[in-house]
Amino acid sequence: MTDLTHRKTKFWIAPELGNLELFRATAIHYSYARHSHSSYSIGLIEAGVGGNYYRGSSYLAPPKSIVLMNPEEVHTGYSAEEQPLSYRMLYANIDSVQQIASELQIKEFPHFRDAVIKDETLAKQILALHIALERSPDRLEQQSLFVKVLSEILAHYAAVKVPSFRDRQEHRAIQLVKEYLHDNLSTNISLEQLANLTGLNRSYLIRIFCQAIGMPPYTYLNQVRVEKAKQLLSQEMTLAEVAIAVGMSDQSHLNRHFKRIVGVTPGQYRQIATAGCQYHSRQTSPNS
Repeated sequence: MTDLTHRKTKFWIAPELGNLELFRATAIHYSYARHSHSSYSIGLIEAGVGGNYYRGSSYLAPPKSIVLMNPEEVHTGYSAEEQPLSYRMLYANIDSVQQIASELQIKEFPHFRDAVIKDETLAKQILALHIALERSPDRLEQQSLFVKVLSEILAHYAAVKVPSFRDRQEHRAIQLVKEYLHDNLSTNISLEQLANLTGLNRSYLIRIFCQAIGMPPYTYLNQVRVEKAKQLLSQEMTLAEVAIAVGMSDQSHLNRHFKRIVGVTPGQYRQIATAGCQYHSRQTSPNS
């Protein structure tokens, strides 16, 4: 991943997602000249009001709103109402978007209908994707969120026809994915590996896995890793060694997911578990 960071802005590229370009601005006052992008532009306003002249009209985007712009369409951009503007942008190339469109069985060229939309659920998904692409080392999480976000946008906000079809029962595929995640938890698994394993496209795989298990594959993988970490914490391993053994990039990565699921840090869990075992040993000792 390549990035260029300044105090209030950051630009970086995610090569594995078709050289997806990402930009984050924090509390800036700025006005962009008329320009266009060769990619699809997807923005999330976090604070302030974003202004934009696009398709012959002016648009204002308040906090938590989503900005959608098509390739090669000229626009401006500015912080409106004299407020500092904080926002995040994703620039997805045409090939990446068309690949996801084909997985949704969309035959037309994807074209966003509205320049500004309000969708709190989608806004949270875009934010989660952007943060994951900035901070998370997990390929499965990054790729799954990317496919999920683009699929949602295309299905609900593009001027295309998405075929409706009944989900088939794919019990064997779900079982294959679960077994693969358990057997390979220490590796940086990709969404493409799971798609190749099951013979299903990425969008459909994520959908049926969520329906069957109640969470996407990357969330399930983190749960598997945390359960394995709980077992390893009883052994003579450092916390850093446990993190690497279960596929986490470092101890802080393990801490974050462990506490989110268990409610305490791995170190706290080890202390509690060790104390409990010592207490149980004293209670059952024949000499007590």
